[in-house]
Amino acid sequence: MTARIRSLLASGPLMVALNSGRTVRLSPGCWSADLRDAEVADNAHLDKLRRRGDIEVEQSDEEPEGPADQGEIPGGSKPQRSRKRPGAAG
Repeated sequence: MTARIRSLLASGPLMVALNSGRTVRLSPGCWSADLRDAEVADNAHLDKLRRRGDIEVEQSDEEPEGPADQGEIPGGSKPQRSRKRPGAAG
C-alpha cells in the first residue's frame, strides 16, 4: 500500500518527518511522491499536522514504483560525486 501527503498551507514550505527518519518538504498545495504505508502509519508528527489541518493524507492500494521500492524517496539525496580529477592516477 502507498500513501501521499499534501500540504494544505497557503504559504511557506512544510517539512514532514517520516517513520524512517527521513523528511519530505512540501510546497503549499503540493503532493508528495508515493510513500510506503509504513512511513506514515502511527506517526505522531503526521497525526498532529493532520489534526491542525495542515496536511491531507491519501491512501492507495497500489504498490510504489521505481526508487521507492528500495526505500528511497525521489528527490531525497543526490548521488555522491567523485572528487578525483579525470585522468588522474590513483
